[in-house]
Amino acid sequence: MKEEMKSRLLHEIQDITKRYQAAGYFPSACVRVFDSKETLAAVSVGDAKEDSLFDVASLTKIATTAQILLLIQSGKLTLDTPVKEVLPALKEDEYLNRRFDGIQIFHLLTHTSTLAAWYPFYSRRQEGFYDALKYALRHTEPTKGVVYSDLNFMLLGKVIERIQEKPLNRCLQEDLARPLGLGNMAYLPDKHLPVVPSCYGNPIEEGMCREREITFDGFRPHGQPVVGEVNDGNSHYYFHGVSGHAGIFADALAYERLCQFFMNAEEPLLVRAQREQPESPGRGLGFQTGVSYPHGCGHTGFTGTGIYFSREYDVGVVSFTNRLFYPAENPNATWEFRRALHEAVFALGYH
Repeated sequence: MKEEMKSRLLHEIQDITKRYQAAGYFPSACVRVFDSKETLAAVSVGDAKEDSLFDVASLTKIATTAQILLLIQSGKLTLDTPVKEVLPALKEDEYLNRRFDGIQIFHLLTHTSTLAAWYPFYSRRQEGFYDALKYALRHTEPTKGVVYSDLNFMLLGKVIERIQEKPLNRCLQEDLARPLGLGNMAYLPDKHLPVVPSCYGNPIEEGMCREREITFDGFRPHGQPVVGEVNDGNSHYYFHGVSGHAGIFADALAYERLCQFFMNAEEPLLVRAQREQPESPGRGLGFQTGVSYPHGCGHTGFTGTGIYFSREYDVGVVSFTNRLFYPAENPNATWEFRRALHEAVFALGYH
């Protein structure tokens, strides 16, 4: 790309990011636009710097997805593998054994597993995972079709640990981040690093628990900034910051590199992952597809993070914000911001 064109892109991305920051959508943000080979533009606003770490929330699921796909490529797993064949604790319990009949790795990746969307495992934090899972499934209705569920990726994290025989935080470093050269991506970040504050307590989850008449007395105080601790309640209060569904902290460059890994991949499984799957509308393998991700795929995170890339157009966008870092609840989701970024990239002809 010519330098003049890059300059136009940079100014457009800066203008959009500053405009949405001024409108109160987020205090800080890092945005990167890239193709399969290089960075095209990088912008930081607020207290964020280019190397600042963000709580990426559910973008953790994309790192988990990558690890699962690499395990499949290595022959240690298949998409058709029954989940309970990898996690024997599911077979050892009569109820869980029956409940997981027919549920395969594919179903976890595509959110077609019939498992509930969410349950506050931390409300049963004295119990082991499989006991808490059993309770959660007994107290929620089986779902049908595609239902986005954190439980799917909690289980995929357990699958990774079981196969690799080491904790998930080590799996992330030793089997993904280092081999792929992703850089700053880790669970349980060093708080001496430049970590962007993510939230004030968990008021939204408190409301979700009240709606379900579930009590939990361990929530963080609302007035205290949360820095270097994952926002997600299950990851923080129950899994101690390390889970397959949430918990990773990273800078935007790390996720740019992860996207480029998929953009450059030639292996059929990695290419397939980026496309809508049979009987899984809007879902690739781990990725989201559909109108929000034209001619490509991506994912979002509750804290205000998102990725999008298109192999066909050879362009991608990583947008990290800390939209929850307001003392009062912030009603502004970041979809409008991400859409404005994507439209600007396409309008300038970078595809």
